Amino acid sequence: MILYSQFWRVDASRTYGISGTALDWELDWTAPREHLVEESRTWSLLEASEAPAGDNVFVAPTWIDRTDLYLER
Repeated sequence: MILYSQFWRVDASRTYGISGTALDWELDWTAPREHLVEESRTWSLLEASEAPAGDNVFVAPTWIDRTDLYLER
C-alpha cells in the first residue's frame, strides 16, 4: 500500500519538489485490513491519474512499512 507520493522535476541537473494532485486523503487505520488495502489502491490510482506529467517529472511513492501499523512501538 502507498502511504503518500511526492513529485519531483529534474531541470538542468537539479531536482525540485513540485505540487502533486492536491488530493488530501488519509486512511482510517481502525478499518479492517481488506478495507485499508482497497482504499489505498483506489486513492493511489486516482492520484496517479491526476499526477503531473512530463519527461523530467518522476514520482517517489512511500510504501507502507510494518512500523506504520504499530504506532505505539
